[in-house]
Amino acid sequence: MCLIRIFEEEVLGMTAAGLVPGFVHPCTGHEAVAAGVLAGRLPEEWVVSYYRCHGHALACGSDPLAVLREILTRRGGLCGGKGGSMHLADRANRFLGASSIVAAQLPISAGVALNEQRAGDGRAVVVFCGDGALGAGVAYETLTTARHLGLPLLVVCEDNGWQDHTPSPEVTSLSPAELVAGLGVGHREVDGNDVTEVARAAGELLADCRAGAGPRVLVARTYLRDFHAQSGPDVPVEYRPADEVDRWRRRDPLDVAANALVALGVDPAPVRASVAEEVARVAVVALATPEPEPASATTAVAVAGWAGSA
Repeated sequence: MCLIRIFEEEVLGMTAAGLVPGFVHPCTGHEAVAAGVLAGRLPEEWVVSYYRCHGHALACGSDPLAVLREILTRRGGLCGGKGGSMHLADRANRFLGASSIVAAQLPISAGVALNEQRAGDGRAVVVFCGDGALGAGVAYETLTTARHLGLPLLVVCEDNGWQDHTPSPEVTSLSPAELVAGLGVGHREVDGNDVTEVARAAGELLADCRAGAGPRVLVARTYLRDFHAQSGPDVPVEYRPADEVDRWRRRDPLDVAANALVALGVDPAPVRASVAEEVARVAVVALATPEPEPASATTAVAVAGWAGSA
């Protein structure tokens, strides 16, 4: 969780300095969801993500230097510097990839789950999404198909109460849990800022998926510490009620976890310091890395032929 937070703060600083191409969607505030869920994932199980994907990749075990190089579109990035912030992928760590299209990752994950089901190895598939994605038509299709086929798919909804700059209640009259319940899919709703609670619930739901009980949904109630997205040096103006932001910041997931450790007699300060030192080192190396050679633009690209007449 410390790695995700400090890494994201470094990325936001680079974005404000104009060093990051395109949009950045930080996951500050969501750390307990990524860390808690993926603590219970088996190393050979696939993970699929969406545009707010940095924390998921890091929690899967991706090299922070390779992740940062990708965000900066530099050589040695996870995807050779071609994907950028919203399209991370790391096959070596079973992080299949992230999609910048809202809810597009859901049917992709169902396809992966179908493949795992046919393999018969008892593996589950994890897919992350925001609460806005569950309102997309493809989400209903994915969950309905997954339930019908009994796919070993765990959908993790990071419910931060906002869809871009719009409060979720203004977009849909049903909560994510209510939407899922209406489809007859087993689900749990948890405090997404308590990593212990997230890990416990995710572990139980993953066990259900592996046992052939069909798909499950984990709705983790959380909040963005910063904002939806940033492009370029202009930091977005706060668009949420000040009292709401303040209330959630008092429940910061890193503070919740640190307080739990202190209660057990463990000092979390050395962990933060060590991680901060490592991220600072990674940042220096990443910034010193050159951009990809122009000729590499045509490598690792699938080109579809056109069968029509000229």
